[in-house]
Amino acid sequence: MTERDPERRKILILGIPAVVVIVLLAVFLFSGAFSPMMPVNPLPASELPDSWRTDDPLIREALSQVNESGIRRTVADLEGFSTRYDGTEGNVRAGTYLHERLDTLPALSVRYQDDRFRNVLGTLPGEGSASDEVVIVGAHYDSISSDPKQAPGATDNACGVAIVLEQARILSRYRFNRTLVFAFWNTEETGIQGSGSFADEAALRHLEIPLYFNYDSACYDPENRMVIDLMYGRDARDIAGLAIQDTALYGVNATLTSNLHHCDADYLPFRDHGYPTLMTHSESHGPAHSLKDTLDQASLAYAVENTRLGTTVIARVAGIEGIRE
Repeated sequence: MTERDPERRKILILGIPAVVVIVLLAVFLFSGAFSPMMPVNPLPASELPDSWRTDDPLIREALSQVNESGIRRTVADLEGFSTRYDGTEGNVRAGTYLHERLDTLPALSVRYQDDRFRNVLGTLPGEGSASDEVVIVGAHYDSISSDPKQAPGATDNACGVAIVLEQARILSRYRFNRTLVFAFWNTEETGIQGSGSFADEAALRHLEIPLYFNYDSACYDPENRMVIDLMYGRDARDIAGLAIQDTALYGVNATLTSNLHHCDADYLPFRDHGYPTLMTHSESHGPAHSLKDTLDQASLAYAVENTRLGTTVIARVAGIEGIRE
């Protein structure tokens, strides 16, 4: 993930009448556009759909299966490629590794999307009336540092990948009303191209996506504060409210904040096409984009709670219906 350069946010107004600037600003602010820097209150729990406000035993069962050692294994394996910088052998091997890991889950249909970017997708078909709608959870698997040959990328973003892979392992054991896609994007660090390719294709196909959930910078917590920031726009106020409700309902060991960060990540192409997006973020970028971004910098306990938080939201929005036989 790339933190936005403050210089890019400066607006130079040269010779434009003040009234024009005010009108344009008002149009932007009230158009529903997403800006993590502009506070957007989550929907109160009392206004959530009734089906989202119950204590679901299937979700409780799913949460009990989150495995810290599995997350650690994935982070270590991805770091072991030395680099996952786009165009390197390590990047290609990482994509193959993720394809093979998803292939071990029999309920999923696995494929590469886009020959250039080698996004890896695992699809769990929905089995209900809304099976043509797609809930997507994703993370980028490429990495970057000052030395393209050594880019361990543990917190940015092997941890995010490990979380999504753990969710695929668990949730593929259940049946859902909507279709679920577990996505691993490439080339996020060099222009958000992989997820952009998918989002462009989805928009052209008029694919209905009620939620894109993104994991990036998802496990750096050196002081064990367990603070998770929710980044979301107006179209996801209900889902942010759901995350807050379920954190308490299911005993997720985390304190939630909202919209404290402003950074480029894989939610952007989905947001730009008008899809509801939610992303979790740790309090700091920490060692991201450096040679020091290694497994020992990752808080695996934080990653577990981040996994549990996202699992509740994804299961609710996708409409969990039962255990697969």
